[in-house]
Parts: sequence; C-alpha cells; structure tokens
Amino acid sequence: MKLLYIHQHYEETQGATRSYELSKRFLENGAEVVMVSGQGDSHVTKEGIIVKSTHTAYNQKMSKLRRILAFIHFSLKSILIGIREKNIDKIYVTSTPLTVGLVGLILSKWKRKPFIFEVRDVWPDVPIALGFIRNRVVIRLLKWLEIQIYKSATHIVVLSEGMRQNLLQKNIPVSKVTIAENFANQRLVKESKEMPLKDVLLANWMKGKFVVVHPGTMGLVNGVHYVIACAEKLRHNDSIHFLLIGEGSEKQKMQAEIKKRQLTNIRILDAKPKKETLQIASRCQMGTMLIKNERILWDNSANKFFDFLACGLPVVLNYQGWQKRALEESGAGKGFAHADVDAYCSYVQHLAANQQSWEQAHQASKQLAENYDVDKIANRVWRVITNRRNVPGETLY
Repeated sequence: MKLLYIHQHYEETQGATRSYELSKRFLENGAEVVMVSGQGDSHVTKEGIIVKSTHTAYNQKMSKLRRILAFIHFSLKSILIGIREKNIDKIYVTSTPLTVGLVGLILSKWKRKPFIFEVRDVWPDVPIALGFIRNRVVIRLLKWLEIQIYKSATHIVVLSEGMRQNLLQKNIPVSKVTIAENFANQRLVKESKEMPLKDVLLANWMKGKFVVVHPGTMGLVNGVHYVIACAEKLRHNDSIHFLLIGEGSEKQKMQAEIKKRQLTNIRILDAKPKKETLQIASRCQMGTMLIKNERILWDNSANKFFDFLACGLPVVLNYQGWQKRALEESGAGKGFAHADVDAYCSYVQHLAANQQSWEQAHQASKQLAENYDVDKIANRVWRVITNRRNVPGETLY
C-alpha cells in the first residue's frame, strides 16, 4: 500500500511527533509512506519515510494574515505534490488547519482514492469560540466546508471522546468516527533518561526542588500566564519551582512579567528537540496542563499530557473534561476549575510535601500510560486505514 500522508506541521524531532511515530509503524506493516510537510527540506528519513516539503514559512509569532497566507500556500503546493505522486492507494490527512482537510477532499476526488481525515482540533469551532473568527459569512463558509470534508472522508480519526461527541452532534455517523488518542511513548522516555543533562545551570536550579514542568506552546490559547500567578502564590515555598519549555506569542510578555515580579521560582527555556524535552521532563516531579478558560478547549489531546504519563509524572490541570476524569479515576493527578488557583496550588504543595502521596500518583501515572501505548494507538489507526476496525473483544468508537 502506498499512503500519501499530509501534515502541514510535520516534525521528526521537535515537539509533536505523532505523524512520525505513526508513519514508522505503517512502514513496519509494509506500507510506503510519502509525507507532505510544510517545513524543512524534502528527504528520506532513516526509517524510509519519503518527505516532500512545500517550504511553507510558518511560526506561532506570525500575524493572522500571514498565517492565513501560509495555510493557502501549503494547500496549493501540497495539492500539486499530491497530483504528481503516482500509484497512491490511500490518503491520510491530519489537521490543523481545516484547509488541510480540503486538500484531502480535492486529492481524493482527483485521484479517485479514499481519504481518512484526522481531527486534532475541531475547527472552526475552536477559533470561533476564542473570538479569532467573527465574520458571520466566513463562519458559515467554514462550517459548510467542515461538513463537506467530513462527508467526503472515508473515515474520521479524532483524538478524544469530546471531539467524537462534537462530530456526532453534527450528524456524522457513529460508525465513521474512531478515537485514537495521542500516545505515551515510554520507550522514548527511557532512551531520553539515559542522556546526561547538558545544561549545568538548569541542573543546579532543579536540584533538590519539586519542579512542575510545562513543555509546549506559550500562546493565548494555552493560558500559560496562569503559572505566573501560581509561582507568585508559592514564591515563599522555596522547595517548589515551575519550568516552562517552548516558544509562542506570549513568551516575551511572560519573561517580562517574571522579571518585573522578581520571581526566582519560575524559569522559561527555549524549545528543545523531543528527546531533550523528555530528558528534562523526566527529571521533574509534576507535569501541568494549562489552557484559556474556554469550554471548547477541554476536549484537547495535547502531546504533553501523554508525555507526562510516559515519564510517570503526576499531572495537575486548570480545567475540567476527559483528562481530569482520567487522572482522578486513576489517581494520577487532578484537575481544578480555572478560577480556583488556591486549590491548584494546594494540590502541588500537598504532593511536594507528602512523598507517599507523590509515589502513589507516580505509579498511577505509569499505569495510565499503558492505556495510551504508542503501538496500541498506532495499530488502531492502521486498522482504520486498512478497513479492519472490528476486532473481537475490542470496542472501537
């Protein structure tokens, strides 16, 4: 089988590596994978993934207009690459943005081949709810386009139960939607932990401290300013530190605010390759997920949540939803109402002061990680691609 895999933000070593890990396992199952990426150069990975780049400039600091132009650039060039690619059997398209789904729809019609649409964030619902899109005509157009993409897709893969419910409410048949969450790659964590920590100053800053880590984007949607309020509240508890790793539109503002408040218990690092991020995270004591106070964001399935589980870290959230339920049912962490900074900080202090409670949450986190094992999730997606979704003894949604 020759699979055309379209992912604008495909990465092999930085942050989100879902498509890379899935592709490796598709290759192990005998597939040929041609990855259309927006960034980097065209090349063949050591595993045999053929990467073809559209050379689309994109980063989180771009203006709204420049991002829209980047989406259009990628869409047009990826359609051309797809048209030129011979002997394609199936097309696998992963969002965001929604325009990537349009690429899959067009190529599916042109090539007369089925395409599977993977929904990582439910667009346009998220940008509409956050106020990024307000024009009524544009909203109607995007909602119409969303439904056309769903109807044209052979199957739809979503990353959480909340996303599945969102699609079902839009009258997408239940048989057409499968949940395949992000994954906890424990083998990658093990490899990362074997690497020595390069940053001596960071190692000294972390030594003997209870470090709460937040790797990932620092944008408006991520609501990372919340952690400054927590650091301020806990500034007199010298045993607790907060560490952020990544880039984003809010990073400079946060650095200025930390300096203004003279907080020494919080530090921000630049984005790191995946292994180096895991290397640092695995030496921390707790992971945190923070988002802006919007209900639509509760359904997210961010990589860092699963990375925390792979590292065996207890997790604390400032929101509700399926992740809160998973953590609290397993004992691997807790979620709090966005406004309840006091409860959030009290939980962090409790685990920092109580070794037995931390150890219980640590073991629960490692056990929960097994539910999201990379091979298990990849196999579920592969069965979607090969039309073998119904397996005796397992229920797939």
